[in-house]
This record gives sequence, C-alpha cells and structure tokens, in this order.
Amino acid sequence: MNEPRPRFVALRLAAKAVTPPIVWSALKRAKDGAPRPTEPPPEPPSAPVAPPEWEYVPEGWARTAGGWDVEAIAEVYRAKWLSFLAAVAGPGPLGVNHEGQLGVPVARDDRDAQQMVLAFGYVLERAARGKTRLSLLDWGGGPGHYAVLARALAPDVELEYHSRDVPALAALGRELLPGDAFHVENDCLDCSYDLIVASSSLQYMENWQETVAQLAAATEGYLYVTRVPIALHASSFVVLQRAQAYGYETEYLGWVLNRDELVETARAAGLELVREFLLPAWLSAEGAPESPIEHRGFLFAPVA
Repeated sequence: MNEPRPRFVALRLAAKAVTPPIVWSALKRAKDGAPRPTEPPPEPPSAPVAPPEWEYVPEGWARTAGGWDVEAIAEVYRAKWLSFLAAVAGPGPLGVNHEGQLGVPVARDDRDAQQMVLAFGYVLERAARGKTRLSLLDWGGGPGHYAVLARALAPDVELEYHSRDVPALAALGRELLPGDAFHVENDCLDCSYDLIVASSSLQYMENWQETVAQLAAATEGYLYVTRVPIALHASSFVVLQRAQAYGYETEYLGWVLNRDELVETARAAGLELVREFLLPAWLSAEGAPESPIEHRGFLFAPVA
C-alpha cells in the first residue's frame, strides 16, 4: 500500500493543477532567480571602554598605584603657574582652582572655587586675628598655591610659609617661591605654627590617624583639614583616582573618611571642632559603600 503524500506536497500539486502552465513557469523562474539571503557583515570590534576616573578599591592600600611623586605633576603645576598668579592678582573675584583641566587657563570666576577660597579666607582671618605675622604650615602644599592665596587675602599680615610635600613638588616650590620654605621630611613638625592647613592631602596618608595626631601636636592656633571626601554613613574606605585628565599621568589611592571618625580622631589628639564647612565638590565611585561622595572642611583648635 502506498504511503499518503505529505500535506504540503499535496497542496503544491493541487496549486499546480489549477495554475496555467505559463504562469507556473514564470513563478518558478522568479523563485529560482531570487537573491539568496546572505549573512550580515560582522560588526566592527567595539572600542575599548576607558576606565573610570574614580574606582572603589575594596582591597584598600594593598592596591599598587603610582602616587604623587612624579615629575609630570610638577610639570603641569609649572605650566599653569603664571596663569594661576594672573587669576589671583588684582581686586577681581577669587574663584580660582589651580587643578582645572589641562590646557585651559586658570579662571577666576569659578563660583564653586570661590566658595572654597573664601572658606580658607575665614580660617586665615581667625588665625591671624591680632597678629602682624602668621606662621603657616601647608601639609601637602605643593609649590605654594596657598601662600599666594594667603598673601592676596591678608596682604597686611607678614606670612611665614612652610610647605611639606613630595620631593618633585618641593623642588618646584623652591624654584617658584624662593623666599619660602619647602620640606620633604617631617622635621617641619618639630616646630609649631599658628595655622596648619591640610587641603586635599590628609586622604592620601595611609595612616591618616597618625598624621592627624602629628599635626595636632604642631598646632598652636588652628588646624584646617579641608577638601576631604567624606562618608556620612559608611565606614572609611579607599578609592583610586586616575588623574590623566589633569595632565598628571598618574593614579593614586586615597581615603574617603567617615565624618564622625575624623572628628573623633581629632578629639583624641586634643583638638575640638570650631567650624565645619560644606564644599561644592562631589565624586562617585561605582561599587563604593557610599556614593555620591561629598567634600567638607573642618577647622580644629587645641582644647583649651
């Protein structure tokens, strides 16, 4: 017995039976001549994704990073120095941030930067009150940006300026401000100062609690810790910053400090909080225990 034809064969034969031969032949030629589907061309390889500027580092200081003592940073500071001096000079606004984008002149009309400069002006006024001469230690002061700002903000006060920083930046400071003192060792802490400023520097000390204690011991008047990334809820943690956008050609580790931990560490070192400053600076690090991360400043004085 013959097997029944498959249904699609039967339908095809039935259609052929009722279609005129000339039409059937045309349909067959059109079918045979139709272009065959082709494979789509392969997609070009995607460009590599640049790593983020900020990265959460769960392993903390076990991560290897280039750090600050690189000649590229000194060269960028040198290239921007005259532009920085021009932005500070005269009676105009002090919206000045020397750490702007590479290749862009230092502006004086950055409102966020002016808020940070005027916070320093408030600190400077308190430290210099009733004095004609002020001794200032700039911890992590680079080539002396705060010396220039201090003299612009308090021109009637004689400034004895000291900066403590890595060798490359201290050498640049001696070149640019030969009348001031630039240190590469902690022997500068053998003296005491009317004001110690740690601006965007404490977070780069692996043992930051020890640094706070050392600075507190050398403070006769005030300790101003500022431009510090602060966590309000999470415990202190470490991030990495890739600084190539600023021309620094390096990357470095730094703390995001828990606010209460910082204040308590200062209290344990014999300091009390005099004033706290909210600063217009934020960063985000994907995967961090807290994000976005704000920056604050803290003015401390020895407990009376």
